[in-house]
Amino acid sequence: MTDKYALKQQELFDKAAALFAEKGYHGTSIADLARAMDLQKGSLYHYFKSKEDLLFQLLDDYISRALGEIEEIMRAELKPEVRLERFMLFYTGFYAGDRDRLILLINDIDQLGPERKARVLARERLYYQALTDIFTQLQAAGIMKPLPLPAAAFAFFGMVHYTYKWYRAAGAISPEELSAIFSEIFTRGIFKLKDRVLTTS
Repeated sequence: MTDKYALKQQELFDKAAALFAEKGYHGTSIADLARAMDLQKGSLYHYFKSKEDLLFQLLDDYISRALGEIEEIMRAELKPEVRLERFMLFYTGFYAGDRDRLILLINDIDQLGPERKARVLARERLYYQALTDIFTQLQAAGIMKPLPLPAAAFAFFGMVHYTYKWYRAAGAISPEELSAIFSEIFTRGIFKLKDRVLTTS
């Protein structure tokens, strides 16, 4: 793959993600994509075989980039609490910082055929495995409470994935700042006093 081809493909991914997120997968036509790329419709098929193929390539590329970073975090010689912080900072910034692709990952995965959908879901499960591995390390070190690992993992993923409903990267809080906020809330809570307990009157 040449650099020129790769750059054009990435531009296509970016514009397709924006159109799919704005108009919906079914509401976006090949003609819409061609206009956005300033290309003839026929030229687009140099990059993908069908609209579903484009969606799959886009999501697969997105997940691959995230997994590459997560694998580096998991391979690094880090204390588990540092590994957790790096995981959460990266994951929040990566997903909340790219609302268009996050919308596709959450809303349009069912537009893929069974085999491609299974591939995307299998790769997504690697996120879960990495995070629960970190939690296991934290519990073994006596740092983390004996919480059920699936509940803890999905609480974090749900917090990040729901950002597509309300968060805008160009707003008052940058993706980096949001990452730090989410990491602080998830690992340390919101109270200043370490052992403060909520009580009901």
